Amino acid sequence: MIPKQLRLKPGDTIFYPSAGVGVIESVEDVYHSGKLEKCFVIRIPETRMTVRVPKANVQKSGIRPLLDGKKIKELFKILAAKSGKKVTGGNWAERCKEIERRINTGSCLDLGEVVRDLTRWKKTTGLSFEESLLLETASGYLVRELAAVEGISPETARIHIQSCIVGTPN
Repeated sequence: MIPKQLRLKPGDTIFYPSAGVGVIESVEDVYHSGKLEKCFVIRIPETRMTVRVPKANVQKSGIRPLLDGKKIKELFKILAAKSGKKVTGGNWAERCKEIERRINTGSCLDLGEVVRDLTRWKKTTGLSFEESLLLETASGYLVRELAAVEGISPETARIHIQSCIVGTPN
């Protein structure tokens, strides 16, 4: 199945995997690999970073519009659902690579599962340093996206997410 073409334009707020919530500021012509390409100029307010993404690579890069009402409901169901089973044996580096891959898919549902599972594992068995960093990254992305979509503060969004995961606010 071929995904439908995203219709993005300057002023749109988007989610950019591995960077978080951003705003498309403009479209510029940029020389890349010896040819002129149209690129979205995306500002990431949280990190004050600006990235240029060729329009031809938007879908491959995982850029997507922010969540809508239906996806938010799905996200909260995932956050409240039973956690996946933590793999305790095996190579911890491979587990962390898999978690990082899921974070970088750009899928809000993958982010929700990662945040839910790592939050619960942290309370029950603890996390490695690397897993703690991945939890902070995934949680930050989810918090900022929910805050942007619902027009609430990041702290309120964090409390809302935590209340879904554990049943009561932390």
